[in-house]
Amino acid sequence: MGFLETIRHSMFQAISISSTGYSSADFAAWPLFSQFVLLLLMIIGATAGSTGGGLKVLRIRIAFELSKREILKIIQPRKVVAIRFNDEVIDEKRIWTVLGMLSSWTVLVTASILAFSLLEPSLNMTDVLSVSLSLLGNTGPALGAFGPTATWAALGEPSLIVASLLMWLGRLELLTVLVLLHPKTWRSDT
Repeated sequence: MGFLETIRHSMFQAISISSTGYSSADFAAWPLFSQFVLLLLMIIGATAGSTGGGLKVLRIRIAFELSKREILKIIQPRKVVAIRFNDEVIDEKRIWTVLGMLSSWTVLVTASILAFSLLEPSLNMTDVLSVSLSLLGNTGPALGAFGPTATWAALGEPSLIVASLLMWLGRLELLTVLVLLHPKTWRSDT
């Protein structure tokens, strides 16, 4: 494969990994570093307001800015630093919502990795991790045995039920589902 063709396939995969499920090459055969970049893109996902999955670029950016602020507070404890995005101050309530979402997503990824490890003991860690991230990010193909040229038919029925639930949670967003399932949402005494 020539240099320009490599760039074309890489760009296509980087763009489409945000939830189209399309593939122009078997990235399971790519070098480990390239697969790791695709894994990171599965985690990042789409932009705010998109129906694509993942953590979303805005949330990651706010978390990064929060990390910078906390490091500055360690260096200069009396300094007050506001977190800004597009010249707009992000209020603390929104920051806590983002942290709650990131924490919930991390717990859900961990739980899904444990579930697939238990239900499918023949899978390796790359398969389990990438399947979990692919399902929650709604990216389509995963890495390893579940890459773009493979099928998910090897998963047993309990794993497919877990996979369906994870795709649903990834598409609707975890907090939306939690609000939907909360009993107060269904009470008429509001």
